[in-house]
Amino acid sequence: LGTPVNPAQIFPEPSLLSRIDSGAVDATIGYESAVKSLRLPFLALPRQINLSDPSMVAEWYSRAAVTLRVKGHRQTLHTQPLVFYACVPRNARNPEAGRAFVSLLQSRKGQELFARYGYNPPLGGPV
Repeated sequence: LGTPVNPAQIFPEPSLLSRIDSGAVDATIGYESAVKSLRLPFLALPRQINLSDPSMVAEWYSRAAVTLRVKGHRQTLHTQPLVFYACVPRNARNPEAGRAFVSLLQSRKGQELFARYGYNPPLGGPV
């Protein structure tokens, strides 16, 4: 596989997914939503390690870390859940449309879209 940091093996995600689709790359790690939207085959990781479940922070995610050498200094990075947010900014040009969009995301139709494209359902309510 080469060294842990090999620029020849690092690709931006959109480029990487097209390389997977064309057969130029055999395997990668990425977002489930990206592979589902491209209808690529994938193996889902268990929630204990896939960083999708905020309730797993204390028991699992906080245990994992990677230590890198950055500009001669060791830096330890800890994992965190991958969380997406939807909001309507106070200064939104069209706040009504923004609220309608957030409502759609929370609706049954929105939940179906999330599931179809590999996203977990929203866990929280309005803030």
